[in-house]
Amino acid sequence: MSNASVGVSHKLTRGQRIAFGFGKFGTAIFMQVVTIAIVYIYSTAFELNQVYNAVGNAVGKIFIAFSGFIFGYISDILKNPKWGRRKFFVWTGAPILAIAFVMLFIPHYFIPIGKDGLVFTWLLIWNSLFNIFYGYLTTPYQAWMPEVTTEDDRVSMSGLQNVANLIATVGGLALAFILTGKLDASIKEIGALETLKGPLGTIILVAVIVFAVIEVAAFLPVLLKVKEEPVLRKERNVLREFKVVLSNRNYVLWFITQGIYSVGLTVLTGLTFNLISFLGLDGIVEFAVFAVLMFGTTMVSFILWEKLSKKIGKRMGLFISYGCLIVILPLTLVLGKIPLIPDSVQTWIFGALLGFGLSTTYIFPNAIIGDLADEDERITKESRAGMYTGFNSIPLNIFQAAAFFLIPLIHFPNDTGIRTNMINDTKLFPTTFAFRSGIGLDWLGPVVAIFFLLSLPVIYFGKFDPFLDSIKETAEKMKKDKKKKEED
Repeated sequence: MSNASVGVSHKLTRGQRIAFGFGKFGTAIFMQVVTIAIVYIYSTAFELNQVYNAVGNAVGKIFIAFSGFIFGYISDILKNPKWGRRKFFVWTGAPILAIAFVMLFIPHYFIPIGKDGLVFTWLLIWNSLFNIFYGYLTTPYQAWMPEVTTEDDRVSMSGLQNVANLIATVGGLALAFILTGKLDASIKEIGALETLKGPLGTIILVAVIVFAVIEVAAFLPVLLKVKEEPVLRKERNVLREFKVVLSNRNYVLWFITQGIYSVGLTVLTGLTFNLISFLGLDGIVEFAVFAVLMFGTTMVSFILWEKLSKKIGKRMGLFISYGCLIVILPLTLVLGKIPLIPDSVQTWIFGALLGFGLSTTYIFPNAIIGDLADEDERITKESRAGMYTGFNSIPLNIFQAAAFFLIPLIHFPNDTGIRTNMINDTKLFPTTFAFRSGIGLDWLGPVVAIFFLLSLPVIYFGKFDPFLDSIKETAEKMKKDKKKKEED
């Protein structure tokens, strides 16, 4: 039986760690752009009503939920194909995902915009394919991580991945900011169709194609540099695998935790541009300062958590960071109303504190899943990292799908009702939706904070650091050896 089959992971070289950590750089750009920009561009540029927009995005989340689980499980049970159990999905999934991403942003080259039926169908098809192949690609890839890392360097690997994710986020935000800053003005001046067929439309087309090329290219170093060890497999029953995974109490508590807080996080992300405008930031410079402070604080926090988690554990880190968010987020009620401090400065401070609080939502989930999968493998002598990573996506994305329907309750600028305009007058939904403007963006922070607060009791009952004692013992031994060496 190979090392991988009995739970022994090999240390990667520095170059291999960097290659693995940055492998999902392109997919992170994809998800950031789709998460932040797709709702905006379909409602503003492609003139799709917001109800269909919400449904199209929610359906995508359902597809990614089950694709992640299905393909994660398949990657577990494959009998070492020529391209590798995990690598096979990367080789085949990366180019298809790139195509789906590009097609999402160019419906105007194929169908008339402003036709709800056609645009909604386009969104459903390509957003569904995008999410299916996102799960197809990323779940087996992430399930590969515990097989090539040790418990001692898993948090640092997760941190490296999230540094790549943050850089990708900046790139995604840059594109999205161009969309919000330029599209509105141009559409008001010359109309949506002329805007999309003009220079700005060409810029968008080139940008998404460049991102597609980056996505495929980012996986090549890890595919070529990191070897996938063959694993001796036994035939498995999927129902038995379900029972094994769901009998892991800590795993169940973790996906409940992640599902609860992800509702708030999805709402916060979906209203990013509205929040930026609400907070009073004006122009690229003020936005850039906010972004640098927020993401800079997050990156610095990665370094802090990498070291601190080895002493206090990831569970305690979650308590600290989520407690911070519960205090910080309600400040949206008073931002801009504090005397003597300029509104922009208030917002910048808010962004810096928010970056610290959100840092663990980036760095800990992959490390926690990896640890729990590794612990299971050591106990059962069977690798089911794909099952652990994939099944987690089902409840997580169902929670996130539900979150899309909360967004109009907080901020929905159309207070005149939304009428359907489907092909042949087909009514997929009631004719009029009595949406008002929502409770207001000043309440966004408190609403999001509630979901982080609700996750704390679940965290309390979970044990998410199975190797914390061994990590502490190793660190203590290294400290003693160093001291002894200095004395000698």
